Amino acid sequence: MSAAKFPFWRVVPGNRAGTYILPVMPPATVGPEGAPHVMGGVALAAAIDALELESELPVLWANIQFLSPTQHAEELTIACEQCGGGQSVGQWMVDIHVNSRPTHRISAALGAREPSERKVFPVMPDVPGPDECDPKPIQRFGAVGSLYDQVEMRIARSDPDNGIEAVWSRNTSGFANDAGWLALVSDFFLGAHPNTWGGSSLDATFRFVQPSEPGWVLSVTEMAAFDRGVAHGSGRHFAQDGSLLAISSQTGVLPRTPIFE
Repeated sequence: MSAAKFPFWRVVPGNRAGTYILPVMPPATVGPEGAPHVMGGVALAAAIDALELESELPVLWANIQFLSPTQHAEELTIACEQCGGGQSVGQWMVDIHVNSRPTHRISAALGAREPSERKVFPVMPDVPGPDECDPKPIQRFGAVGSLYDQVEMRIARSDPDNGIEAVWSRNTSGFANDAGWLALVSDFFLGAHPNTWGGSSLDATFRFVQPSEPGWVLSVTEMAAFDRGVAHGSGRHFAQDGSLLAISSQTGVLPRTPIFE
């Protein structure tokens, strides 16, 4: 196992205004040996990082569409443009390219209206803590140091008949649970049910509530439907103290042949 020492979804400024670059390193990738691609959640995390740098505002929500593959990409070019909004909240668009080929499209809103009173409604389910849970059995594709070497996952509840899974996860480098990392974690949607392993995401929506210190995150995923060859579902992500950190939803194409029966 090789753990990243720097957040691998962080971007650097590009050559043009509003443009940023994500140098693609092994921790950002998944896929079989010899054919790595950028994990969708990493692309979303990188887009959020670029948006927050460009707007100087915190992300509220972001939706990403996965347009084309990113195999063997050496860098992602991320172009940000404000397309609307008011004094408190801005609406933004992002296009991501690999060698001038569009690979992702993102819509997002950033900002905050202050002062405001915080009220959180969902309650974290009563599940065993991470120290009481077994590691989640997952399919680990890719070279040493790729994405699945950056995260530890322990299964707190698995109920595939009802489409529910609760999994503890944490990064192996002690990064804070910020918007970028939580966006990445939310993209483990395909894998929350045995029949979704090997599928591919069409889109993902991420809604950010608050960050937390480094440590475990409980992701509670609820599948809503398998229909027309796709899976629809949503997730809630909690800190170990029960604080709600983010909510998410996704649609993914189911594999033609499930890895697990």
